[in-house]
Amino acid sequence: MSRKASEKNHALGKPGAYVYADESGNSGKGIFSEQSPIYYQGAILSVGEIDNAVAPIIERYCDQNNLERLHGYELGEAVVNSICIDLIKALEGVDWQFHYTAIEKRYISPTKFVDTVFDCYDNPAVHPLWYTTELFRHTLCILIDDMMEGGVDVAFWQYYLADDVDGLIEICGILLERAPHIFDKRACEVVTDGLEYAIQNPDIFTLIAAKGKSAYKKQTPNIVAFSSLLTATHRFCNKFGTSVSELIHDQSDEFKGTMREYHRMFFGVDYEEDEFGGIPQFKEVEYELGTFKLESSKNSYGLQVADLFLWLVQRDVNDEDLKQTKALILENCDDYFISRNMSLAIVKARHHQVMQQDITPEQMQAGKQLNKQIVANQLRKMKK
Repeated sequence: MSRKASEKNHALGKPGAYVYADESGNSGKGIFSEQSPIYYQGAILSVGEIDNAVAPIIERYCDQNNLERLHGYELGEAVVNSICIDLIKALEGVDWQFHYTAIEKRYISPTKFVDTVFDCYDNPAVHPLWYTTELFRHTLCILIDDMMEGGVDVAFWQYYLADDVDGLIEICGILLERAPHIFDKRACEVVTDGLEYAIQNPDIFTLIAAKGKSAYKKQTPNIVAFSSLLTATHRFCNKFGTSVSELIHDQSDEFKGTMREYHRMFFGVDYEEDEFGGIPQFKEVEYELGTFKLESSKNSYGLQVADLFLWLVQRDVNDEDLKQTKALILENCDDYFISRNMSLAIVKARHHQVMQQDITPEQMQAGKQLNKQIVANQLRKMKK
């Protein structure tokens, strides 16, 4: 920990936060693997380091099983269950949390298409409401996912990674032919207008996946999950009033450079979510960010704890003892999901939230006036 971080945490009267992160289902570019449809990341976040607390337990089980480190898949359910129970007990005197990310890898394709084509800041034919609010953005993701049947999602992903504009225009053309089948009239208009404008103005595409040997890595589930971990770390620090001492991720040869870049460029910025799922408010954090390390789990007991918890949490278990242990972890869990089902849940929840709001006639009139200004601004941009 840096001297500044140490002084900051000392002033707060408590040690800094430690983050131990592991992953499962590594995909890179390969988001359509039937053998590994979900990418998982799990992390232990704690106030103060946990290695000393868990070391005796891990060392004992390593000796008993003749292993140099603990991996869930090598031990089986019964042994993992016993270890996790002992670890949870060892952490009773520690402020800790388990962060859990699950990403349906194939769903990255339609969501990236929405970001590429329907970003209202690049495509003026798209009403800002349809891109900047969760309700409508996730609606677009679901619609595009439906329309990408028959391998269109796979074709788009290949074109996207290659920065192939002609290929992207081809995909837009295919989807435009399917757009009339969208049941909701307004959604049909938004999708149709957005696709037509993109086809007529291919220069709107901001493509970066092929700009440099490692550029594609920023589009993968691995880095999406790493970004969610950085956000979770901010929430944890705010909750416990502390700074970061160390963020330790299990070593990754393919993504180490991109992770370091993201940590350096984006970790210092946090955001506050909008009440209605609109544009979040970004701000610089006011605490130290500590150091970022990529280590082998051989050298970190905390990483082995993250591995074991993640192995158990991501499994569908039938054994009652395992269910109870999994529940104990999830009781102290902060999670993040990207999937079609999550988009459906977000749309349903946001729709219910909006429908429950009392809107005065004055607010209704102000909204109509604002919409007129937005539409006029859209038309002005499209004429340029």
